[in-house]
Amino acid sequence: MAKNEVRERLLMDGPGALSDADLLTLCGAGTLSAVSVRQLAWVSVGELRRLGLAESRAVALAAAFELGRRGAWAPPRRGERCLDPQSVYELMRPLAHAPVEEFHVVLLDVRGRLLRTERVAKGSLTQCPVNPRDVFRTAVREAAHGIVFVHNHPSSDPAPSPDDADLTERLRAAAELVGLLARDHVIVAAGGYYSFVEAGRWRR
Repeated sequence: MAKNEVRERLLMDGPGALSDADLLTLCGAGTLSAVSVRQLAWVSVGELRRLGLAESRAVALAAAFELGRRGAWAPPRRGERCLDPQSVYELMRPLAHAPVEEFHVVLLDVRGRLLRTERVAKGSLTQCPVNPRDVFRTAVREAAHGIVFVHNHPSSDPAPSPDDADLTERLRAAAELVGLLARDHVIVAAGGYYSFVEAGRWRR
C-alpha cells in the first residue's frame, strides 16, 4: 500500500487499524517490514543504518520507539517501593533485550524502596561469571538494607538453569554473611521473567 493511502487510512480509522508494515511505511521504514517490530524496537541507530535506512529516518524511527516505551513503560523510580517481582521486571525490562548475559543488583532501603541499580558482570550469549565480592561491594558502600539479584537470558526463555539455581543459593548465603537481606533473584528475558520467590524456590 502506498504511503498516501496508508496515511488516509490512519486518518479515517486510527493507527490501531494499521498493520506493522503500514506503520513502518509511515515512518519511512517500509523496507524493514520483513523484520519484526519487537526486534526493531531495540536496535540502535547504527544497526538501522546497516539495515538500509538513511540516517535521518533511522534517528526518527529510534526516537519513535523510545517515545513509545516511555509512554507504556512505568518502572519504579528512586524512592519508590520495588519489592514484588513484577516491579523488578518493569525496572529491568530493557535488560531483557541485551545481546549477552549481564548480572545486575537492585539496591533497596529498609522499607523496600529503590536506591539504585548497578551492573556487576557482563558475559557471553550463554553465561555470565559472577564474583560475589562484586555483587555486594556497591550494596555495602551504599548502606543498602535489601538486594535483588537480576540477570537476563538472551535466549528469550527466562527459565533458570541448574547453574542459576546454584548461584542463587550461594549469593543468598553470602548476603547473610555481610548483613544484607536478599529478597529475590529475577531472570528477565524477551519472553517474560522468572522469579525464584514466585516459583516457591526462595525462603522468605
